[in-house]
Amino acid sequence: MKSLYLIRHGDSPFINEGDDFERPLSEMGKYDAINIGLHLNEDHPSPTYILSSAARRAITTARIIGEAVEFDTTKITIKKELHNASMETVLDAIIHIPEKYDCAMIFGHNPGLSLLASYLTGENFNMGTCNTVLLNLETDAWNQLSKETCTVKHYIAP
Repeated sequence: MKSLYLIRHGDSPFINEGDDFERPLSEMGKYDAINIGLHLNEDHPSPTYILSSAARRAITTARIIGEAVEFDTTKITIKKELHNASMETVLDAIIHIPEKYDCAMIFGHNPGLSLLASYLTGENFNMGTCNTVLLNLETDAWNQLSKETCTVKHYIAP
């Protein structure tokens, strides 16, 4: 059975002007990411694959949590198209994860992540910053993910 983490990036200050892509994590965002990582390292499946939006706040969250769960953060796969991506774009990235990986962590943005969690489980999600959903797949192949093919194992909020 495969496991899938959907993790929204940590808190980031809103900037009226400037590049949304380059927004950093706030101090609270860093703190929350550290705590989520420590929690996930206790009694949860370890990721064998991490995929992140290339946005600064997402990749920073991925690196902090990746380190906490003892993942080699130099092996994080980064995709620019996941920045503020639609549910369909995130799902497409997941179904292309190589089958040799049994536990994936996806770091991204709303509304795409919340919509995807809702689509995959049939439950309603509105993920806050650094919220984490751990899903169990009811299939053994990433490319078979579709509507209501996952069950919620854990929902973790900072």
